[in-house]
Amino acid sequence: MDSFDWNRLAVAGLFSVCVLAASWGIGSVIIQNQTPIKSIFATNDDQNKSIDLTSADISKGKELAAQQCSLCHTFNQDGINKIGPNLYNIMGHQIASKPNFNYSGSLKKHNKETWDVKNLNIWLAHPMNFASDTIMAYPGVPSQQDRIDIIAYLKSISPTASAPMTEKKNIPLLEKHQGSVFEKQSNLSQGKEEYQQYCAVCHSDTIEGNTKLGPNLYNIVNKPIASQSNYTYSGALKIKKMNWTESNLDQWIENPQQWAPGNKMNYKGVSSADIRKNIILYLYSLSPQDKH
Repeated sequence: MDSFDWNRLAVAGLFSVCVLAASWGIGSVIIQNQTPIKSIFATNDDQNKSIDLTSADISKGKELAAQQCSLCHTFNQDGINKIGPNLYNIMGHQIASKPNFNYSGSLKKHNKETWDVKNLNIWLAHPMNFASDTIMAYPGVPSQQDRIDIIAYLKSISPTASAPMTEKKNIPLLEKHQGSVFEKQSNLSQGKEEYQQYCAVCHSDTIEGNTKLGPNLYNIVNKPIASQSNYTYSGALKIKKMNWTESNLDQWIENPQQWAPGNKMNYKGVSSADIRKNIILYLYSLSPQDKH
C-alpha cells in the first residue's frame, strides 16, 4: 500500500470522526434531558371538583357548543338525537336516561348520578376518563374556562336545573297566603283549558269518566299511584309505592319518561311550569278527597 492509499484512509477516518462529533452535538441540543410533559387531557384536581360558574360567559358557551358539540348533538327543546343525544334540559338530568338513545355500558354505570356541574366538567375535560368505552370519539375541552362557559350555557337551556331530582316537599296548591298565584280564579279556568289541550285526548275527568288511552283522572290528587282497578298500568308505574302528590304530578307531567322510565305514556311532557301548575290546580279541584 503506497503513501497515497494511506492518505486516503487517514482522510476517511478523520471525516467519520467529524460526522460523529457533529451528530452528537446536534442531538444534545435538540434532544435535551427533560421531564416528560403531562397530557393536557389527564384528569387533574380542577377537573375532579365542582367548578364555579360565576365567571361564565353564556354567549361564549353557546358559541363553543355550536363549534365543538353541534355535529353530534342538538340543543333545542324538541331536538332529535344525532350521533349523541339531544342536550336540552341536560343539567340535573339523570345520566344515560334519554329515551331512544343507545348509551355505552360504562356510561350506563353512572345512571344513579345526574349531570351536575362536577360530572359535566369531568366529562367535557375528557369523556373517556369519565366513561372508558364511551362511543363519543371526542378528545375533550382542555380549557377550564371554556368548560365553565359551555356548562353555563347548558344550564341556561335546562329549565329544571335548579330543581331537585328527588321528591319535593308537598305544599298544598290552595294554601292561602298573600300573593299566591293559586288564589287567582283565572288560573283554574286556564288549567281546565290547558287540561283539555294537553291531557283530554287520553284521559277523562268526570266522576263516571271512562278509561281511555290513560285512566280517568277524576279525584287523582293524593290517590295511590297505579291504583285504579280498571286500568292496566306499566311496571314503571306499579313500582312507585307513593301517592299522586302535587310534586309527583308536576314531575310526571313535565317529563313522564324521565320520572318513570319505560312507562307506556308516549308523551314528551309539558315544559312550562306555569301550565303544569294550572293543570294540577284543575286536577286538585276535581279531587274532593283532598279537601279539608
